[in-house]
Amino acid sequence: MIMNKKLPKWWPFAAIGVVAVILIAGALFMFSGKEIMPSAGGSGQAEEELEGYEVITVQVKSDGFYPDKIEVKQGVPTKINFRKDTSLTCITDVVSKDLDMLKYLEKGDNYYTVDTTLDPGSYSFNCGMYMYYGNITVI
Repeated sequence: MIMNKKLPKWWPFAAIGVVAVILIAGALFMFSGKEIMPSAGGSGQAEEELEGYEVITVQVKSDGFYPDKIEVKQGVPTKINFRKDTSLTCITDVVSKDLDMLKYLEKGDNYYTVDTTLDPGSYSFNCGMYMYYGNITVI
């Protein structure tokens, strides 16, 4: 025996409402700027470890590196701080074939030590997806 029950006329609106609430809650969660797992705040080097180094800060933003052109002096100990203030960017690492560099970026300070024996010239770097580029010039 088959029961022939009719659904109420408002059921499609209720289903759409439930789906809309789920989608809005998911979007708020994804774009809230909060991290699921707390980070250690980057590689956070102590002040003592930075003594004797020229430190150049490069802001890592959702649309690239700022500044994207850096000058360093040959023979001068230099660290580049790839500072990532938000996790809402696709830039997760910095790569340079010229410098043999692969630096994973955490939120916060991320220091890269420039080789003091580099010859004067221009060395390029980019994000891991080859969308954003920068240049280090050794003078």
